[in-house]
Amino acid sequence: MIEVGRYNPRTDEEGLKALFEDFIQNKSYFQVSWEQFKKELDKRVLDLTERNGMITAKEDGKLVGWGTYSQFTDYLGNIRVLIHQVMTFKQDSYKRGIEEQIIRELEKYIKNTLKIDKAYYLCTDTDSSLRSLFLKLGIKKSDYIWYEKML
Repeated sequence: MIEVGRYNPRTDEEGLKALFEDFIQNKSYFQVSWEQFKKELDKRVLDLTERNGMITAKEDGKLVGWGTYSQFTDYLGNIRVLIHQVMTFKQDSYKRGIEEQIIRELEKYIKNTLKIDKAYYLCTDTDSSLRSLFLKLGIKKSDYIWYEKML
């Protein structure tokens, strides 16, 4: 049985590193090193609100999923929340409900604790599994499309 909880840097870091390495190799939209990720993670664990917004999924004590969000204020003063792509091992991807449980827990945390009633999500058009999950969760494609350019 999968149990959803909060990230504990003392007990979960080793499991998160294994999960991260598999995720970056097999599923991630973005490429980043463990060192870069760890540096950001270490900053976030110092803030209780951000640390409590790091959601884990464990099975028999083994970390099988991890997710978090980023909060920022846009130039108009609007507070925005982005729920990031959930980390899972490739073999578990979308087969066991891990992503769904983590996203639901993040949404509940953002609504009840941060008192924010809207979240944003990233998904490529080619990620049909995530798009199907979004449909199941009532997440609709936004009118706003992000474009990018390497500078």
